[in-house]
Amino acid sequence: MKNKILFSLSLLSLALLHACGGGSGGGGGSGVPMGVVPPSAPSPMAEAAAPAPAAADSGSVSAPFARAERARYLLLGVGAQSFGVLSQSEQAASGAMTRLNDNTLTGSSSTKEINGDANFAIGRWTAGTVTRSSGAETLTGADNRAYHYLALNELKSLPASATTTCDAGVFTSPTYMGGGSGTAVNSGAASGSSTLAFGSEGASVAGTVKVAVGDAVGVVNFDTKVKSPSSTSVTGSFLSAGAGAGITLGDHGGGAYAIAVGYSATLPSGARYMGVAKFRCA
Repeated sequence: MKNKILFSLSLLSLALLHACGGGSGGGGGSGVPMGVVPPSAPSPMAEAAAPAPAAADSGSVSAPFARAERARYLLLGVGAQSFGVLSQSEQAASGAMTRLNDNTLTGSSSTKEINGDANFAIGRWTAGTVTRSSGAETLTGADNRAYHYLALNELKSLPASATTTCDAGVFTSPTYMGGGSGTAVNSGAASGSSTLAFGSEGASVAGTVKVAVGDAVGVVNFDTKVKSPSSTSVTGSFLSAGAGAGITLGDHGGGAYAIAVGYSATLPSGARYMGVAKFRCA
């Protein structure tokens, strides 16, 4: 009796499988077992899928930038140089600056090398929509296009005489801006040093920024005078996208001074890289 029951159940299972189109070949069935969704079929949750998350920022600040009545900024991009008085600014919870006057970063954005405190803010916009007075541009984070920024507060006055010692500096990763032959790496690494002294002619600023991209190295040397708290001194061919630097001073708080440097360095291949650096001198 037991064998007859098992035989009957087996026949019933085969009949159900045939009715559902199971098994191999024949009958125009799908050939897909019950309960398995074919790969081409949309997931039941596909229409309600969450949007892709924004790219992550990297770096941090010890305190938000406290913009004073007189603040200054640098913003460097491919074919774009802005520097001067900073009258409007916004800063995200990550510490990334998202507005510098009429220059804004919005959308699914990413800022790298974030650093700063109440006296300065530095970083590199790598992804998102950058809107400037000349129009809007989308950064994908997948190529060399980026914007380097530095914000700081202006000194009230220059000392009549003083000699300082400067730290090793804070840098964004320099990015390719043009020139050279062959395929260029999108970004490299920067390091440098600086000196600052005050006298009858204003501030004497000298130093070096070294850009390393693989085994290739480019060096920007600067030795210039900054004659007032609101002035920017330009060296080399910086304003024409050649090797050189734009330098301004700032108040680093507690009697210390800040040197803000926007630069363009040329590698032996002719490839040019840009970035910003900040030195604290006391």
